[in-house]
Amino acid sequence: MSHHRLQRIPVFPLRRGPGAAVATILAVVTLAAPPLLEGQTPPLPDTVIPVQGVEVEVFRRPLGAGNVPFAVSVVDGEAIQTGTSGLSLEEALRGMPGVQVQNRFNFAVGERVSIRGFGARSQFGIRGIRVLVDGIPATLPDGQSSLDHLDLGSLGRVEALRGPSSALYGNASGGVLAFRTAEPPLVPIRQEFGVVSGSNGYMRLQSSTSGHAGDVGYLLNLASMQYDGFRANPLDGASGTYGSAERLNLNARADRAVAGGRLMVTVNAVDLDAENPGSLALTALEDPDRPAWSGNVNQGTGKTVKQSQAGVTWTGPMGGFQGEFTAFGIQREVSNPIPGQVIDLDRNAVGGRALFRWDRPAGDAGTRLWVAGAELETQFDDRTNFRNQGGDRGELTLDQDERVVSTGVFLQTVAPFTPTFWAMGGVRYDRIHFQADDNFPRADGSNFSGDRDIQAVSPSLGLHWAASESTNLYMNVSTSFESPTTTELANRPDGSGGFNPDLEPQRGIGGEVGLRTTLGGGLGVELVGFATAVSNELVPFEDEAQPGRVFFRNAGSSLYNGAELVLHSTGAGPLEGRLTWSWTEARFREYLVGDQDFSDNLIPGQAPHRVEGLVTLRPGAGVRAELRGEWVDAIPVNDANTATSDSYTVVDLRLGSDPFRWNAWRITPTAGITNLLDQRYVASIAVNAFGGRFFEPGPGRSLHLGFTVGVERSP
Repeated sequence: MSHHRLQRIPVFPLRRGPGAAVATILAVVTLAAPPLLEGQTPPLPDTVIPVQGVEVEVFRRPLGAGNVPFAVSVVDGEAIQTGTSGLSLEEALRGMPGVQVQNRFNFAVGERVSIRGFGARSQFGIRGIRVLVDGIPATLPDGQSSLDHLDLGSLGRVEALRGPSSALYGNASGGVLAFRTAEPPLVPIRQEFGVVSGSNGYMRLQSSTSGHAGDVGYLLNLASMQYDGFRANPLDGASGTYGSAERLNLNARADRAVAGGRLMVTVNAVDLDAENPGSLALTALEDPDRPAWSGNVNQGTGKTVKQSQAGVTWTGPMGGFQGEFTAFGIQREVSNPIPGQVIDLDRNAVGGRALFRWDRPAGDAGTRLWVAGAELETQFDDRTNFRNQGGDRGELTLDQDERVVSTGVFLQTVAPFTPTFWAMGGVRYDRIHFQADDNFPRADGSNFSGDRDIQAVSPSLGLHWAASESTNLYMNVSTSFESPTTTELANRPDGSGGFNPDLEPQRGIGGEVGLRTTLGGGLGVELVGFATAVSNELVPFEDEAQPGRVFFRNAGSSLYNGAELVLHSTGAGPLEGRLTWSWTEARFREYLVGDQDFSDNLIPGQAPHRVEGLVTLRPGAGVRAELRGEWVDAIPVNDANTATSDSYTVVDLRLGSDPFRWNAWRITPTAGITNLLDQRYVASIAVNAFGGRFFEPGPGRSLHLGFTVGVERSP
């Protein structure tokens, strides 16, 4: 990868306290509200709740999002694509209550995504959340999720289930994220070429071919991305950066009618090469150049990934049932220089799911709905570790084969008691088998081969009451469990092989109470309160002798309390507004490490409060502008709570429009400015990092411009 001199805009810090930041966001939404509420026709009863008229599939069958006794969120259509750069997953998840994205701007480890605090400990990828892409699991049997293969430029929809979801999906504590690529258009062929260029050497090229050939819908998307990064290279006289990335994506899907149902085939591939600039101590964070950590640069830390994935799903009627059958395979090669080690990992995974849905009359109350199914997934890892010699492999330190077999069976029902009051219940049994074969030769002949078994029964029950055409109330109780991943089990502070015998899965039980209603004039309200008690919380830490390398241990017990409030105004006028407040207070209840007592401390990695406001303006002629402001509370960074990141406010502006037509051609411009006020802020933190290196800075004001040129042939 080449490095270029970083072009920097002078920084003019806007120093405001949390109160001023929240007031600014509230003022933006308040100023937008009067025009929004004037002269609008009240929506129909089935759309009075912001998500009422939307169907979601995250419950294993299509259900109205406003009629389920769980907290769900949906983002789709122009809200995902308008004015976005395609740089970060954060662009697709903005505005979702309870969903927090810490964007490291580091493609070697990816964004840290958490739902209600679960997932905040992740040092790379996504943890604690079940992730699906086009119905195919992006979460492997051991619980680790990777979204390197997801191309944001072809994304059409995101669904989020906020809260424990193990009764539906097994190994996850925080919830579910389900991504869908855009549906193929109902034309024979549409060809689009797109380009986005932006600050910090960002360049994205995309080609998308989609349409319908008879009964076959198809999409082929190719995308390339280059990013120089903004972190100065401390060993290069500030003339270059460290944190660059190059990525190639291929995403393809095709579907057609087969055997009375619908068959969909998906193929995804990614080739990624990225540098890891690492986290910083406070003194380095205050450096105007926001440098990379010199230890990471010296050891050439980064990641190269080659991954291919294919899946096939058939859905259709089978006698009195609706059947769904899915099979998938994943092949992944990773070379990952980290401080002290170079990790080489070859991973293969295969899996399948069989699911049956059926309906039965329930008298005057309505229809009882049933879903039953089984899943089998297997993961094979060939892991070798070497001493890191400036990014190159040195002496072999670990050689082991790892296997994970995950099996699960589940049953779910929606049972109406009256036309306005019904229950949703589910139960799932999971068994996860971990096995390690230690191949490392030792002079004393010792061997650390072994296996682990984790089992869990996860029930859930939710109640929903449609109090009126405009108001729904619900409550639920759910259980969850979350196993350590193979990486978390294999990383042992003493350097021995096999799996850590002392690391246990975390388990939880939680509940929530929610209200969805409208206040007239198109103003929708959602208010949710929740609490989850967890035992054996999985906590990351670093060892003094191996700084930069992450290990894990269990806390005794912890408690997550919180609330989420969404105000959403929409209607026939040119303005829309949304205000989201998320509060999560996550604390250790019992946690002893040696002679240190961390009980009652806040669990690090999660902002207790977050406020986000969005105003969308459609002045006419198909133009769309979105102004977003976000205030993020100070985040505790270690178990002892002796340090926190500063709270911050960022404001983003996104611009887009409907396509301009010129003969058969369609030209769609896009533009955006992130961190409009050019704030210096900590975008992400490294939990319990040794030496005070907790902080990962965000970039200054950044601009991106782009356009898409397309042509299509009408039927």
